[in-house]
Amino acid sequence: MVEDDRALRQAIVTNAERAGYTVTALGDGLAAGEAIRSGHYDVILLDIGLPFVDGWRILGALEGRRAPSVIVISARGEEADKVRALDMGADDYLAKPFGADELLARLRAVLRRVRPPAGPSMVVTAGEVAVDLGARLVTRGGREVTLSPTEYLLVAELARHAGQVVDHRSLLQRVWGPAYASERNYLWTFIRRLRTKLENDPAAPQVIVTAGRQGYRFGPPAR
Repeated sequence: MVEDDRALRQAIVTNAERAGYTVTALGDGLAAGEAIRSGHYDVILLDIGLPFVDGWRILGALEGRRAPSVIVISARGEEADKVRALDMGADDYLAKPFGADELLARLRAVLRRVRPPAGPSMVVTAGEVAVDLGARLVTRGGREVTLSPTEYLLVAELARHAGQVVDHRSLLQRVWGPAYASERNYLWTFIRRLRTKLENDPAAPQVIVTAGRQGYRFGPPAR
């Protein structure tokens, strides 16, 4: 957890530890970068306005790596900042001020995505893309694609219903949870990120296809 406000940092640590989490608490971006490189964490709670190295630079350094899930905690509640954080790889965005119950609920939701139950042993393909639901592995042209836990769960949910349209609300509820049913920005942002990794031409998608205003489909329509 990276937060330069000492009182807030201590409050988060207290509530998280009472809930059974082990927390490493840091007060600046430089120390955070070193800890992320050398340690193993399931989730990073990341403030944006940090001394020495800000949260945007930390997010940028995580891009393309197998990295912990990131929940941005920020006083910047503007929609543009939320979209920017999601675009850069954050899994969630929590605007200050927030309550302990809300923070813990977000942590539980992210950890469900980090450590979901094993899926059935089945491989689903669309063009060059293969989703191995048992191994939790996505490949494109035979090469593994590095995905965040949330990106994987989203493409896996679509692959489980290959050829069928899955509506926006169902995707949000199944991947993020019931509280996110109306968070269309989350879905649009993650679909855009997946397309840059899986499609030959993200502007003309063939793997994750938009089905009008209804939702999305993995691969061609089922016959």
